[in-house]
Parts: sequence; structure tokens; C-alpha cells
Amino acid sequence: MAQEVSGYKVSLSKSGVDVDITKRMSSVGVGLCTPTHLNVEVWTSSTMSDLRVYFNESYQVGNVGYYGLSGVYTTQKFVHDGMAATPPYFPDFWKHYKLSDDLINALSAVSFMANSKYYPPTEDFCPDGTMGCKDNCEKTEACTQRESMGEECLMLALMVPGYDQGYFQAVFANLGIPAYFCFLGYDGVNQFASDAATNGTPAVFYHYEPDLFHVTHKGLFTRVGLPRSDPARVKLATGDYGEHGFGNKTDNPVDVDYPSLPLLKFASSRVRDLPIGSLFTKLALSDTDINDLLTEYSIAMSDTAEPEPYFRAACNWVKANYDIWSDWQDRLPLCTFEDHIVSHVTGCENGSTVREIQFVWNVPNPGNTSLPYNCDGGVAVLPAAIATSRSCQWIADNSRIWSGWIDTMPECDSTFYNYNVSQCDSDAQRTVQYFWSLPSAQNLLFSTECSGGVTLPEDVKIDCEYMPTSSPTFAALAVLSVIVASLLLVAAFLVYKHRSAPIVKRSQFEMLELMIFGGFFTTGAAMAYAGQPSRLLCGIRPILVCMGFTTIFGALVMKSLRVYRVFMKSSMKRVKVTLFRILKMLAIFYVGDLVIFVGWYAADFPEPTVTTVEASEFRGTVDRMSCNSSSFISTALLIFWKAILLVLGLYLPFLIRNVSVEFQESPWIFGSVVVVLVGCLLIMPMSYLVQMPAATYYVFLASFPTERSGYNQFGELNKCALCEEQTQFAVRKVIFERGQCKCGNRDQFDQRD
Repeated sequence: MAQEVSGYKVSLSKSGVDVDITKRMSSVGVGLCTPTHLNVEVWTSSTMSDLRVYFNESYQVGNVGYYGLSGVYTTQKFVHDGMAATPPYFPDFWKHYKLSDDLINALSAVSFMANSKYYPPTEDFCPDGTMGCKDNCEKTEACTQRESMGEECLMLALMVPGYDQGYFQAVFANLGIPAYFCFLGYDGVNQFASDAATNGTPAVFYHYEPDLFHVTHKGLFTRVGLPRSDPARVKLATGDYGEHGFGNKTDNPVDVDYPSLPLLKFASSRVRDLPIGSLFTKLALSDTDINDLLTEYSIAMSDTAEPEPYFRAACNWVKANYDIWSDWQDRLPLCTFEDHIVSHVTGCENGSTVREIQFVWNVPNPGNTSLPYNCDGGVAVLPAAIATSRSCQWIADNSRIWSGWIDTMPECDSTFYNYNVSQCDSDAQRTVQYFWSLPSAQNLLFSTECSGGVTLPEDVKIDCEYMPTSSPTFAALAVLSVIVASLLLVAAFLVYKHRSAPIVKRSQFEMLELMIFGGFFTTGAAMAYAGQPSRLLCGIRPILVCMGFTTIFGALVMKSLRVYRVFMKSSMKRVKVTLFRILKMLAIFYVGDLVIFVGWYAADFPEPTVTTVEASEFRGTVDRMSCNSSSFISTALLIFWKAILLVLGLYLPFLIRNVSVEFQESPWIFGSVVVVLVGCLLIMPMSYLVQMPAATYYVFLASFPTERSGYNQFGELNKCALCEEQTQFAVRKVIFERGQCKCGNRDQFDQRD
């Protein structure tokens, strides 16, 4: 019961004398070596005073239920043989042990002592001088007198002196029965009696019930009737014998049969307030119950393959006698969800999107885990598992919420559905598609974890954060960029073809070619700013824009600077500005770009970064991918550096605005600057302040460098057209509006160059 029903780990201890029962439950003596907590069956006829010594650490729990009965037994065959004898004698009645010589001679002590199988015993159970013992035997005064007349005495086999100490010796002595009492031990008496029943040998012996011996030898023995037990006479028993020596009179006056003794339970005080203490208090077995239990034990012992026959016997009895032992248990509380059911969540470890809350009894029945073991009634069955899309952390933090879902499904709201945002399509839009977190297998429009409430929202279109290359708008701008690039290529060819023409030569065709080459950078930038940001695109986009800007405006500035150095000096000395010198000065702007880009990309490369932002078109967030650096410093440096170039591009053309249009290009430079300024004033605020569709923003962004390249290309083609026209005549003089200087002819610039 303690192990299988209450869940305790139980070990059995086979102890010594009965007087140590409570001592083993104490904190001294054998209580330190072999401590015990419970003793189910204690015979207290002559040991109660000794047991009380340790009642400060143990207590008497009550009766075990059945009664113990010690007595004198003989074989059934001996009884039948005595009845058939002439004259008859009756071994099951005490008077014949006193009066019948035939009965006494049949139980001859001399014959017993001559049988080396039983006597002397293997152990010295009763040392000489102890309780009148001699050679492990005691005898009555009547036996001494009978032997003095040359007659024999009978022999009563006893176990050990401590069992019902001196009781039956005193009864036989006071009844005048001539008898020896030889101590053979428990096993010795069992063997002696068993052999007598088997061989038909007369025998009389001490034993007690209940005991396994009487179960395994059922019907072979009968109890000898002594004078009826009288409580007043029993009370006179002193628990002693042989006070005056071997074979002499005793002072123990008891002369009646042994009474039915209520067997007691004792327990250590340590278990008084524990569940096992309550169980032990209520434990009660009837005579029938203990007989059935011993029968089970006898059957289990006959199985040689059974390692623990005592456990098997007890287990079988518990299984078959629920109606008996169920009353020993405290009434179980009503089963409640909070106290007797525990939940655990699956789907947290493997990254699953579905979590399942499963329920089990906190103490399940070992034989059927669907039933509770520590409660009864109330919540009769385990709740069904709950499938949910909620996170494991949410489940752990909100048990009060989801526990209500056991009886009623929750009402559907926005927390039960989710959405997917598609990739950018050819319209530069992304589709937000809603779906239930746990959709029904039969109909995806319904959820399995909620009912009623809201329905799934309609799909929503949102703008992309970049221009997809599959967009028709990109295709149109790409075609336009290709056309512009083709025209730039044509312009480069024409400039190179007419490089010797005076107007082209005076316009410094190398700078013209460099400006055209810058146009390729800007048209390339228009293409590069489309498509999903990648590490390559994020790195190449600012390079293309800056290189195009530096190349175009750097060439314009160098052209203006060269004209200024030649025509705007106050002295009329010959000035020579070589191409190599111009390129060295132009390299300053490239070196500035290089330093900024190397520092920027080494310290803070503009990685493609996904940023989650609140969507304006629907309730939720969306991932936006863009090229981001952690700091704006590098971008600010580039803007500042380009602003310097832009200012120079405005200042120098302003200084040479009065030089002949054949040498200076102030109108074209001013036009280019205006285009750049308008673009900067329009595009930069839109980049940081205005949220617009990616397609619209890309059109503005890509049109600006394409327009700038086209504008420069138009200027170059215009020069080529003038070149064709002016090759038909020659202009001899150039009149400078500054001062009264007159130069001989236009070739003078070429000579100064």
C-alpha cells in the first residue's frame, strides 16, 4: 500500500527480539544502526513495559485488526490415533496429557532426545541457568516426580524463551502435566512438526496464529484445548519460569489457556503527520484478510522465478481487495484544473509555427494515465489539447487567458491572422496577403483556433522601396539611357573626328571627350539605381554618380580655368597652359573623391539593410531594404566636396563671361549648374522628407543624370555643327572687350596654347 498506492519507497527489515521494536524507532542504540519507521504486527503480551521506554520517539498506533493466538498444537493424525486406541486418549484435550500414560509415552522426551535430527538444537537458545534451563530444556515439577518413580515425561517443543515467555511452561506446571520444554527455534519447531505430520509421528509443540506455517500445512494440525482463558488468571502471569531451578516449582501462577491477543501497530513519531502516518493508522485486516494474504504469499514462494514473493503477494492482494483498502486512504480532494492538471507546450524547440498545449494529470494513475491518482470527482477527464499560433512566451505569460479556451473557442480578432508581403512585381508594388495563422484544412477562409469575430481583410497593394528591373518604367528609362549613351558615343566620335577644327581645338577637345565620358557614368548611375539593393549595387551607385559629376564639372571647370589663365591675365605675357597641367589640377578632384570613398567604404560600407517600419497602407509592419551606412558623415563630405566643385563651376564661367563664345562656354556651364541645382533642390528633399512610390522617385532620380548627360551632349553636338560651318571661312581678329587689346587672328590662342 505504501509503495504502490501512496508512492513511498519501502524496504523491509527482519529484526531481533520484540523488546527492541520501539528502540529501533528511536535515535539511540539499534535505532542508529537499523532504524525503522513502522511495525505492523507486535505481540505485546509480556513486552509492553519494555516498549514504553522509547515512547517519546514512537507511539502505539492501534490494533492491526486480526488477533494473535498462541497455543499448544498437535497433529490431526495423533488425535485420530488416540481416539482409536484402547483405551482411547484425546491429544486435543489437556487432561489426557496429565492422566494418560499411553499419551505421555507416545510423546516420550527420552525418545525425542535420542533423535539427533532435532536434539540438541543447532543453536544454544536457552543457556543453562536461564529460566531454569539445562541443555536447552526446562521441565515441570510433575515431571521430576514422575521420573523419580521411573516413568517417562512428554516433550513439548518450544521456539525461543522470549516467545510468550514462561507462559505455557507455567500453565503445564500448574496443571500438573509431566513435561519437558525443549527450545528448537522457529525453524526447528516447524521442521519437527512438519516431519511429524508427514511421518505420522506423535508430536506436541508450541506455535501461534496467524502464521504462514498454518497456511502451508492447512488441516494437518489442531490446537490442544487448555483450560478456558480467564482474563483475571491471565493477568497473574509473571512472564517468568524456572525461578527455583531446573525441574522445580514455579512462582508463575497462570493456569489457563492463552487469550486471543489484539496485535498492535507501532510507528516512529517522524511519520505521525505524514500521509503514510494516516494510512498506517487506518490500516486494518481481518482474520480472513490475513489468511488470504498469507495464502498469496505461499503461492508466490512456490514460484522459484519470483525474486520478491512478499511484494508479489501484497500486490496481488491490493489488486483484488480495493473495497477493503480504499477506506484506509484519506478522502481524495475533488479534481481541479489548477491543482491536479499540468500543461506542457510542444512545438517550441523545432521552430514550428504551431504550438500545442497538452494536458496531463500531475499524478497520473500508474495503470491508466488518463485517470488521476491524487483526486477524485470534479474535473473528470483531461481537457483536449489546444492548438494555437501564439508564441511559447505568450503561452507562459497568459495562462489565465488561454485557460478559458478549454471550454469555449476565442472570438477571432486581428491577433489570430497574419500576413505575407510579396516581392516587388512589375508594377513596382508589393501585395499584402492575409491568412489565418491556423487555417482550417477544409476552408482556408476559416480558422481552427477561433470562431466568429472578424474575417480576413482583403489583399492590400503597397509601393516598393526600390524600382524592380521587371518594371516597364525601368525598361523605358533603360532604353532612354541606352539612346543617350549611343548619342554620347556619336558625339565622342564627332569630337574626335573634328579635333583639328579650330572651334573644337579652341574648346579643348580632350576636355570635351572627358565630359562625354562623364556622361557614361551618369547614364550608368541611372541604370544602377534600379533593382533590389545588393552589396555590389550599394557600393557602385554613389561611385557612378560622383565620378560622373566630377568628370563633367571637373572638365568644365578646367576648360574655364584654362580660358581664364590665357585671356583674363592683366599682363599681356605669353601664357602656356598645357594639357598635362590641366589634368594634374583635375586630378585633385578625383583624389578628393578617392580619399572620401576609401575612408567611407573601409569604415562604414553602405550595406544593403532591411529595416522594419510601420506601414501606412495597413496595420502592420513591412521590411524595407535600402543601402545604409551607420553615419551621414561620409555622404556629407561628398556633398561638401561636390559643392566646392559646383561653386568653382559657377565662379570661373562668370569671370570669363565676356570672352568670345568660341573660347568660353558660360551659357552651357550655367545651364548645367542650373540643372544640377534644380535636381539637388528637388531630389534631395524628396529623398529625406517626402514618401513617394519607388517608381516615381526613380523617374526623378534617373531622369536627372540622363537629362544632364543629354544637355552636355547637346552642347558638344552644337560645337560640331559650328565646326562644320566655320571651316568655310576664317576670322582674322579677336577683339577683347576688356581694354583696347586687339589680337591679330584667332590662331593666336592656338599659338599661346
